[in-house]
Amino acid sequence: AGLEGGVDEEPADVIAELLKACSGQVADIGGVWKTRVGPPGTAVFALTDADIVISKDQNFRPFPNFASSYNGAHATYPDPETAWESKEATPYYNATYEAQDRGQRLIADLNLVAVPYPAQVRRIMYAGVEEERRFRRHECTLPPDYVQAEPLDSLAWTSTKNGYTAKVFEISGLTEDPMTGLQRPILRERDSA
Repeated sequence: AGLEGGVDEEPADVIAELLKACSGQVADIGGVWKTRVGPPGTAVFALTDADIVISKDQNFRPFPNFASSYNGAHATYPDPETAWESKEATPYYNATYEAQDRGQRLIADLNLVAVPYPAQVRRIMYAGVEEERRFRRHECTLPPDYVQAEPLDSLAWTSTKNGYTAKVFEISGLTEDPMTGLQRPILRERDSA
């Protein structure tokens, strides 16, 4: 990646562009930034239905709003061959996903200002569409045993209720009740099997 930033740009905006270049994510955990580049890491926790605090509510969203999912991507990037002028990348479309979306083409428009390589742009377009196809989201309450859990950690969930066998989820958000120590993670599907 490469990026020329001006003094008038916000540092967070520059970091966001660099994160797009590497499929990265960042989480602020008590004033410490935790970053993850590329796919999620190995599961650091194992979870079963018996671990969930059943006296608290649970939320499950199996599919997103139709308008917020993608099955293809368009991208622009700075092309070194043309003196760094912005260039349109070859579009990425997934016919299988289009069929699942009732034949509609739902396109993500990406502006990858820090990515000057066409092959890398293509990989980011593919990864972005695949990321958006991992639909399942859970929100539940876990006992204080999970106090070490942090956003961007992965866990393997075996659930008879949901039909999961060591299915990998990533913690995309987490709140803790300081009085009880109960953890309330927002879990996002990471393996689409």
